Amino acid sequence: MPSNKILERSLLTVEINGTQSDKRAAAFSLITQKGFPSVMAKLYYPAPSKEGKKGDKISVWLTKKEKKDLYFTGTVVKAENIDNYRLLFLADGFHAVSTTHFLAAYRKEKAAVIIDDMLAAAGIENKKIKVEDIELARFSTQNLTVKRILDILVDALKAHSVKNAVYFFDEENCFHFGEEADVRKKSDIKFTSGKDIFSKGSDWIETLPAPIRHSMLISVDGVSMETIRTELTVKEKHSRLIIHIKSAK
Repeated sequence: MPSNKILERSLLTVEINGTQSDKRAAAFSLITQKGFPSVMAKLYYPAPSKEGKKGDKISVWLTKKEKKDLYFTGTVVKAENIDNYRLLFLADGFHAVSTTHFLAAYRKEKAAVIIDDMLAAAGIENKKIKVEDIELARFSTQNLTVKRILDILVDALKAHSVKNAVYFFDEENCFHFGEEADVRKKSDIKFTSGKDIFSKGSDWIETLPAPIRHSMLISVDGVSMETIRTELTVKEKHSRLIIHIKSAK
């Protein structure tokens, strides 16, 4: 089935500052990619809607029949009117770690404690840190952003046999830190050619919206695959999800 004929309707449900939006959103897009802790998320309302302003807390669900899946939790970082739309630019906790500065100066301290201190400075409470019980003899930096210090910490952990540490936020805005194999999420979602795969290549498939982000294990034609990048577009009459994949090891 050609991708331009994907017509199954997905309803967007948006909650702003804890209250469900009265206005129906016209479209939502979300891009996630392994190795990049930031996401690209945009929400569109028909003009002249005035929904959403900078700093608002926001959550986005997709509802299909009786199933409701959470796709994004974060804040509005920018709102503007473009053409016939009210466009909201969204960010998760990555915005806080990118803008919060922190001075690190530790001796004989656990890596997990250092991460906890940085996240507390950025106001991030929801977290899952999976790193070995490693103590750093010395870890200090100048007054840098939390993101920059996290990157330095990732490099420092390589000397302690933590070779593939990554960090990112999930759909619930929960911060994850750990080795790739430890933070990779298993899913029971299965895709089959001719059924719910509308087009495919050697390292990607196109399907209907599903609650999938990078670093997840899914099944494609009976083979376990890891998601590398996801590109979601939701509109009233044309919704799709492109998943870039590689063989799961």
